[in-house]
Amino acid sequence: MAAVAVSDSLLLRTVLGAPMVFLVSGHAVLQALGMRTTSVSEHLVYTVGAGLAAGIAGGFALNAAGALTPLGWAVWFWAVTAAAALVAVRRDAPDRPAWPAPPRLGLWQGAALMLAVLVATGAYALAVRDEATYRQFKYTEFWMLPSPNGEPGLLTVGIRSAETRAQRFDLEITLDGQPFAIFRSLTIAPGDTWAREISVPVLATRQVAEARLYGPEYDRLYRSVSTLVPPI
Repeated sequence: MAAVAVSDSLLLRTVLGAPMVFLVSGHAVLQALGMRTTSVSEHLVYTVGAGLAAGIAGGFALNAAGALTPLGWAVWFWAVTAAAALVAVRRDAPDRPAWPAPPRLGLWQGAALMLAVLVATGAYALAVRDEATYRQFKYTEFWMLPSPNGEPGLLTVGIRSAETRAQRFDLEITLDGQPFAIFRSLTIAPGDTWAREISVPVLATRQVAEARLYGPEYDRLYRSVSTLVPPI
């Protein structure tokens, strides 16, 4: 566990981790359960199986705790091996002092424990609800670019909706301030993309093409973009 915490060496983690996963933890679990085998091969098979079972259980536990990391796995197998070894030592030495009796809970202690469980459960439920309803700020993308193939006089206009429901947009394109094209009532669903190639005349002088996006529900300019039309 210390090696995993202080080193990123794949070789070191493999050399120390493989025996812990496949042999040490499984052997400790078998000893804690009191399982006796009749041969080395049988013991090895049972040991590997017990280690894999501990690893599967650890996957569920670490995933629930959000600790599926190399250090989390190291701590898990260390805890499993230490706990199993402690149980095995107590099993093999019955003459040791007995475990202390668990303290008896009074009425108030039980009520406080239940209240703590309810508070923790309620906090977890609220966190899950907030995570489900949280919506990170997003905006509708709008662009106008020259042709990616370098074709003269060809522009690409696109809209990608990030609204929460289908919206209608109006699109107006001007060329050097003069109206050139208009698209009315473009209905775009959330996450969908609308794109169109626009052919514009190519002159001997440079032109500026501008596209304005209007949201009918807002009755105002929503987004605007512009690009240069290269001359001949």
